[in-house]
Amino acid sequence: MIEIAGVRPNLVLVAVVLVTVLLGFGPGIIWAFVGGSTANLLVQDPLGTLPLSLLLVSAMVAGGSQILGRLTWVYPVLACFAGSMLADLVKLGVYRLVENPLQVGVPLELILPAAFLNAAIVILALYPARLATARLVPEEKPAW
Repeated sequence: MIEIAGVRPNLVLVAVVLVTVLLGFGPGIIWAFVGGSTANLLVQDPLGTLPLSLLLVSAMVAGGSQILGRLTWVYPVLACFAGSMLADLVKLGVYRLVENPLQVGVPLELILPAAFLNAAIVILALYPARLATARLVPEEKPAW
């Protein structure tokens, strides 16, 4: 596993945010479900936690792009930061339901650094992702 300063980045979340921002809600939820299901098989989280959290992140990113979508270079970073926090809170909520429902508090000392790290990865990946999208995806859909 990749670990930077004691924090593990969520590369699937970064990919879901970038796909949702660049290609739209449909491809975003497909990436969220497939990537979350695949990643859920590789980690020891309760089954369905990652797809659920990534589907919620994709919906949040698509909804936010309606309001803040014109901030083409800033919005993906903000969306990844907020999406990372949302995904971690959903995962924490599922853990509390499954394992220890009496535990109180939110470990912000773990959630905030992960959100900053994921947002930094989006900063690094945004320009190459935009170039790849511009080359591979046609600008206009056929009218038929």
